[in-house]
Amino acid sequence: MIAIFGTIILDAYTNDEIKNMAEYIEEICSPLDTVGWASAGIYSFWNYNTKEILYIGLASDLYVRFKQHNGMLPIDDNACKYQQIQNYFKEHKKLGYTILVQSPLSQPIVQRNERMYRKFLEKPKGMPIGSYVGEEGLEHIRLAEGQLIESYRMSTGDIPPWNRIGGDVYARKFATKGNFLQIIKAFSLGDTQNFLVSRSTIRELAGNPTYEWFEVQLHGLRMMMLTMGFSYKDALDTQLAFNPWFQTILDRIEEENYMKKELIV
Repeated sequence: MIAIFGTIILDAYTNDEIKNMAEYIEEICSPLDTVGWASAGIYSFWNYNTKEILYIGLASDLYVRFKQHNGMLPIDDNACKYQQIQNYFKEHKKLGYTILVQSPLSQPIVQRNERMYRKFLEKPKGMPIGSYVGEEGLEHIRLAEGQLIESYRMSTGDIPPWNRIGGDVYARKFATKGNFLQIIKAFSLGDTQNFLVSRSTIRELAGNPTYEWFEVQLHGLRMMMLTMGFSYKDALDTQLAFNPWFQTILDRIEEENYMKKELIV
């Protein structure tokens, strides 16, 4: 079910770095451009010291949702994790934060890009925009969240401590313990032996266009791994069979020794 997803990007931030982290997220997951990834995705907060997953959520706009959780945008406390995050920072210096991202081809219409879409589609304000490909992105994050929360419950006996309820009921039947081992554990462990994990943090990708480009290219292989159950080698062989030019991208990645880059969160 987790088809359009593929790349897991880790980072961690202090209470003083909230504003900067929001801008890093915006840089690589903005709904206002086609660079990087879509703004709609799955995110997770985790204990930086123990690696415990604290929360799994979804967002149509990761930048906006991060700001809401961290008190930068007004929202009811019951609709965000602001209090939990503030309590966490009373006892810990760093909070882990991870995003599971989608291709920009799945970018939905959100509040910040609606005006742009209306102008492009020649739809005046108040007129329904209608169906568009980005709606699939919203459906994917809803289903993926339900699947991952249920996978966590199956493997640990309960949902993450900051989650109040399980995810989408329909999606739960697709949950497996394999999801927990392959995806959820990677949210906090950041083991680059797991090919789904980005070799760079959110802030590194925001500050290094070359690294971001590398990860965007690798995202397609990861999508095949999750969609078809391929190994990395199978996904790579398939990509090269359909697109021999991809070898030039691999050569560039190898020249930079990027796949051996150490991930430091």
